[in-house]
Amino acid sequence: MSGLRAPRDAPGQAHLYLREEQIRLTYEAMLLAWRELGATCDLLQRENQLGSAHHRVLFLVSTHQGLTMSALLRRLNITKQSLNRVLQELLTRGLLEQRSDERDKRVKRLHLTPQGSAIEEEIFIALRDRMTLAYRAAGGQAVEGFRRVLATLQGEGSI
Repeated sequence: MSGLRAPRDAPGQAHLYLREEQIRLTYEAMLLAWRELGATCDLLQRENQLGSAHHRVLFLVSTHQGLTMSALLRRLNITKQSLNRVLQELLTRGLLEQRSDERDKRVKRLHLTPQGSAIEEEIFIALRDRMTLAYRAAGGQAVEGFRRVLATLQGEGSI
């Protein structure tokens, strides 16, 4: 276990995947995987003069068309000021648009423009291809287990 701290497992933790060493290795693997997924997006983001914050907004609005700003704030867990800066850039560039809600005109819903949708799709295809390779290598049971772990880490229990 070179470079890792000495294990301090809680009493009764018999499962190998619950031991501190395994949790540390898993967390490190998640950090490195996140870095690699980010690198998958970097070139396409730079080509489109976008940062990772812009990409996160485009992705979430694409996945949840009609998302409100308050719902987006909750999902991203960032300040209103930070989100507003990114939204204004995307709106100005014509990648995102706000539409009034049909029932309550005070509520503004976010939608991708065709140009924003094309950019988001291009970046997502690169991510999808990378993740598909990993999912195929792991197998269906592992993928479902991984999704449950991620959902629990998010506080959702299950997806």
